[in-house]
Amino acid sequence: MKLTIIIPYYNGGRYTEELLKQLEPQITKDVEVILIDDGSKIPFTTDYDWIKVIRQKNAGASAARNTGLDHAKGDYIAFIDADDLISDKYIETILNKAKTDKFDYLYMSWRAFGGWNMDVHLVSIDQEFPPFNLCVWNRVYKRSMIGDVRFNVLKPCAEDAQFIRDVKEEGKKKSFVSEYMYFYRSNAEDSLTKRAKAGKVATKRIVYNLPTVTKDMSYLIEEFKELDKDTEVILMTDRNDLSELANYAMIIKPMRISGTELRGEKTDLFRQVEQPHRTQVLIYVSQLYDIGGIETWTYNFCRHMHKYYDLMVLWDKGMDPLQRKRLLPFAQVIRNTKKPIVCDTLLNCRTSVPLPTNITYNQNIMIVHTCKMQKHWALLGAEKYIFVSEAAQRSYGIEGEVIHNMTYPEKINKKPLLLVSATRLSWEKGEDRIQRLAAMLHARGILFTWLVFSDHKPQQYTDGLVYRQPTLDIKAYIKQADWFIQLSTYEAFCYSIVEALELGTPVLTTPLDVLPEIGFKEGENGFIIPFEVGECKDLEKLLYTDLKFNYTYDNKKIVEQWRKELGTDTTPTPKKEPRKGYKFVIALRDYYDTPLNRSVKENDVLEVPEKYAVVGVKQGFYEIIGG
Repeated sequence: MKLTIIIPYYNGGRYTEELLKQLEPQITKDVEVILIDDGSKIPFTTDYDWIKVIRQKNAGASAARNTGLDHAKGDYIAFIDADDLISDKYIETILNKAKTDKFDYLYMSWRAFGGWNMDVHLVSIDQEFPPFNLCVWNRVYKRSMIGDVRFNVLKPCAEDAQFIRDVKEEGKKKSFVSEYMYFYRSNAEDSLTKRAKAGKVATKRIVYNLPTVTKDMSYLIEEFKELDKDTEVILMTDRNDLSELANYAMIIKPMRISGTELRGEKTDLFRQVEQPHRTQVLIYVSQLYDIGGIETWTYNFCRHMHKYYDLMVLWDKGMDPLQRKRLLPFAQVIRNTKKPIVCDTLLNCRTSVPLPTNITYNQNIMIVHTCKMQKHWALLGAEKYIFVSEAAQRSYGIEGEVIHNMTYPEKINKKPLLLVSATRLSWEKGEDRIQRLAAMLHARGILFTWLVFSDHKPQQYTDGLVYRQPTLDIKAYIKQADWFIQLSTYEAFCYSIVEALELGTPVLTTPLDVLPEIGFKEGENGFIIPFEVGECKDLEKLLYTDLKFNYTYDNKKIVEQWRKELGTDTTPTPKKEPRKGYKFVIALRDYYDTPLNRSVKENDVLEVPEKYAVVGVKQGFYEIIGG
């Protein structure tokens, strides 16, 4: 076998068919073509029997090319991208050159089409490609020269440049082809270049602007070597006395350049490319209040699921500080600044709020946390609907899966009071019933203190009712209460009832449709009060009944339901620990950091000395998130 052609493929479609039609008449017994389908949405199929197709889980072009190298049998290796084209004499020319020149590596002339004006025409064996043209598809290598070298799978872009450096072309026998052999398609839909520009591919390019690099700056060698593991490194300099840097970075003269970060001296030549926020699962909440079902769902979901996924909570209209604080150990909590956000799965918790336009996702799931309480209510469009209960689904009458809300049982050590309610006192939550039931307790001579945790303050107070500001420690009060009371007209799930039952506190509740679903059993773990509370004839008997009950809530089952929805082969990014004496902080606003010599954007995560972090928190620049 003389030549192996490796084609990494991802949703290539008609472009790839066009390429294969060009290759088909050129194929001989001395050529093998390996196409690696890198997890395309629609698997690649073909009638050509001269193509070896290998399908793998999506891992990027580097991993696909590595798979091709691992299976290659040819003496020479060529790479073709699935959306590009080649000359009708491509294979013939390469094989003839291999026979006559016996090269170690071959340069090929190429040009772009589809809008980009790029033309590289080689006329001399000593001619070099222009800067930023370090691509493997315009080279052919002897397989023995490649050896065990493989593409860096941690680099979604600029991996070609590292591969070329690692193969070490210097000192090897070189040949070239003056005739155009390769044609680069610059306007391909869903190409790696376009996906990178759209933020769908994570890229890191650090540009060093150092006019002079002297031998006493040898610390740069280890710095560049470490960065080169997952980052494109470019050094702009007029003088470089450390030749070893070329093993880990591209060395260029000062020029206009873009990148994700600039280090060294400031320069007007640099344009910063803003990178999107990235996560596996994005939870869009729009607004999180101090209490509420969505607030509790978000917290419990993050507590359970952060072990399996990278999580981000996105808000734009408001975020209660305490809600943000308790979420931060388990998820990124980001205010939407219109910066691009890329996620695998979007979980939209707001049924009537339009999604921000700066979110890119693979699947969009709407979590329906509410019953349809008004005829005109409608759900905004989504690929899939998940309801928190069958009651919520029935109220809307549309198809969708039901996944009950998760709870997170916690150890309770605080001593609360006798009766507890936790609810917003809107029209559907039963404020008038609370007042009537309290009056009934007084009328019947029952002594009580009833804590009502709510953000609402009534105009009139009934003796015994104590209105408290909402607290995230509400479970402590529920645990010690004699009864938890919920008097709503509608509840799609009702976290408070489930939490009370989990804590062993009996419940008095109105006859909500959802009660059987969440494990409420009248006479065993609580009692039902009619919507017209005045019809409750046995109030004293109910309140003084000593209920003994067992109640369990299957969070494990719900976790598995979500794992099925979101995928079971995920691994969260390992959490990085700060250096000794340092803290991880998140920036709360845009500013220029003089000690760090860099611009800082809101939501940037930085590693700073501990004393510096404390000062930054006091001045309102940071919030400490780790270390």
